[in-house]
Amino acid sequence: MTEFTTILFVLIGVIVGFVAGRATSRAGDATKLHNELTRSRKELAQYKREMGDHFASTAIMLEQLDEHYQRLSNHISEQSQKLLPPQSANLFKNESHEGSSDPVQESAPESQPLDYSGEPSGLLSDKNKLG
Repeated sequence: MTEFTTILFVLIGVIVGFVAGRATSRAGDATKLHNELTRSRKELAQYKREMGDHFASTAIMLEQLDEHYQRLSNHISEQSQKLLPPQSANLFKNESHEGSSDPVQESAPESQPLDYSGEPSGLLSDKNKLG
């Protein structure tokens, strides 16, 4: 019986050791996954903050660009009125309407073009079939 109890205790020890080893390795995996999840969430929050800052600064820059463009446009308009003679001030306005009051009538043809050439050449007729 002593051999039997010794083998029994060894088997029980192996089983308890196996169960304890599996339990601690799973706990370690769970801790590792939890830490990775926490780190990923922090990175995502940081990325969202960076994107928010990026879009905010881009909006500010676009507003500044719009303001500078308006100032440039006003400057060019004022300087062209000052520097160009009065006849040239309306040069660009009159350029597109110089020839006619209705440009559509000038470009319209008098008759529609024909879709055929007149006499058939016979190139596509059934008489020229091979075989």
